[in-house]
Amino acid sequence: MIHNPGGFCTIAFIYFIMNVMVSILVIVPYEDIIPEYERAVAAADVPDVRFSMECCFGTDPGMLAHLRQYDIVVVRGMTYHALRTMFPELHIIEINMSGADVMNSLAEVRRLYGAGTHVGLIVTDDTICYPDTIRELTGLNVNLRTAYGDEELRKAADELLDDGCQVLVGGTTLRAYCARRSIPFCLISTGESAIKESIGDAIAAAKILQAERSRADLMRRVMDSLPYILLAVGPNGRIVLSNSGAEGFYDRDSLIGLPISELYSGPLPDAAGGEGVSTEIVEEIRGEKMLVSMTRTGGGDTIMSMHDISRFYNGSKTVSSRLQTRGLRARYHFSDIIAEHVTMRQLIAKAIRYAEADGNVLVIGETGTGKELFVQSMHNASKRADGPFVAVNCAAISSELLESELFGYSEGAFTGARKGGRTGLFELADKGTIFLDEIGEMPIQLQTKLLRVLQEKEIRRVGGDDEIPVDVRVMCATNQDIPSLIEKGLFRRDLYYRINLLTIHIPPLRDRGNDIGLLFRHFVRMYAERMEITPPPVDSSAIMELHRYRWLGNIRELRNVAERIVVLNGSQRITDLSIKNIDIPESERLSKPAAQKPAKGVDADELYSRFRSSGMSLSDFAASVGISRTTLWRRFKNAT
Repeated sequence: MIHNPGGFCTIAFIYFIMNVMVSILVIVPYEDIIPEYERAVAAADVPDVRFSMECCFGTDPGMLAHLRQYDIVVVRGMTYHALRTMFPELHIIEINMSGADVMNSLAEVRRLYGAGTHVGLIVTDDTICYPDTIRELTGLNVNLRTAYGDEELRKAADELLDDGCQVLVGGTTLRAYCARRSIPFCLISTGESAIKESIGDAIAAAKILQAERSRADLMRRVMDSLPYILLAVGPNGRIVLSNSGAEGFYDRDSLIGLPISELYSGPLPDAAGGEGVSTEIVEEIRGEKMLVSMTRTGGGDTIMSMHDISRFYNGSKTVSSRLQTRGLRARYHFSDIIAEHVTMRQLIAKAIRYAEADGNVLVIGETGTGKELFVQSMHNASKRADGPFVAVNCAAISSELLESELFGYSEGAFTGARKGGRTGLFELADKGTIFLDEIGEMPIQLQTKLLRVLQEKEIRRVGGDDEIPVDVRVMCATNQDIPSLIEKGLFRRDLYYRINLLTIHIPPLRDRGNDIGLLFRHFVRMYAERMEITPPPVDSSAIMELHRYRWLGNIRELRNVAERIVVLNGSQRITDLSIKNIDIPESERLSKPAAQKPAKGVDADELYSRFRSSGMSLSDFAASVGISRTTLWRRFKNAT
């Protein structure tokens, strides 16, 4: 019988495997049995398996501490049960005591002491013999007890003697006990069949172990060849596996057993979601921007990969002189997106993934949320970064001119047409990206022509006959509900499916928690530097006042407020009164502050969960719930 506690999961097993040779220790209960085991081992003759033998019985930890150096241990009786508790990581194989072995010992008792002898039988498994059957077959009066440790055995022996037993029958530990007290005893010997069976079980376990080690060694090599950090986190939140890519952050040995919170402070996949739940987020880890991807496994572990994305964040700052001169360039990179809120960092992670693809992108969000910032960042992080970036606002150009702007026109196409015609924006964007902002405002008749361009990858100039191939990635943005436009007949359903391959929904500023304060402080510093004055300090009261507004204009409106305050206040401290004195429409004021619920009566775990989901800084969150920063920190220390 093979004991494999907990059934090693693949992740944990990879970590423990070190070599190919399998070492097996056979613990025999008495020396007389060693020759029989030696013959069984010699007959097996299995390569890459090393057998060792020693004689030992009982459960003394001092005698068993050296067993960790072996892969498999073969053992009998109480020692087997002791090892299961002491060494749960070991593969342990039990030398099964059979009913035949018991009957042979009882037959010896009858031969020596005669029928009717009162016998006390102590075993670890009481299902291998039944006292009534034994009495009928042997004529012995047998009392049965079970024991799994030294103390239990001594207690069982004393009870049997008190019941009038004349002879005790059991294993080697009981034999030693009886010898010290001069109690008649008969040993249950291990038969030849049990010996062969235990060696066969050990060899079978060794072959399985060798196969697992071969697979694990291959997996380890594959994992170490990956150009990114790979970690496995157990259900208890501690790291159980890492690859060589983690060496640049921590020594690999020190990572094992380390709480993941010491390396990564972001959210983990929700345990309630079950197996396969995945999430991605951008985190700053030890000073580096990382794209963290996480997937939960069926065993409750979380597989985490961490990719260095500094190149996506900073991109190439050099632009060809041709594109620079013609203005066909994207100025923004992911490093220009200022965000701490979890949702925003997850959106940045998604956008980085989209940048690596080449499909059409649709960015949805209210006016002023930063849709073009995302689009330009994706272009600059894509393989088209060295190509042109052409942006056009579909709502800012009349429907009569928009077609010729997008597709160009041929000479003589209409009165006043330029001699030689004109190149359209799709042609200018060849090998690059075209950004169609406010796509929901595009006239329905022009949508048909755009759909054909997306399908055929060709354009036809206004008034022209030639089909001109273009290699362009299309990114669109809108602040409208396009499905409702489709229902009204104002937007083509088939075009929507074409542009909606990769979608990003940017949340409004009012739903981004602490990003309001983060962005406000950034804009204050920026405008103060432009005015060449000392940036004014910003009180938490000012940030709390900012949370009282809807910010219907989103980041654009917040930036205007910051500039206005710097112009009016100069370097003076910005407080809640500074915000109140700014001319913000009353319609934007919330009916009540967008503050957190008071912290009184809320336990530490719930309070910490609210803090993590708020995206606010510790100071701002403390102010929002009405307690001091020190008290808040003390309560968080009690959170699990």
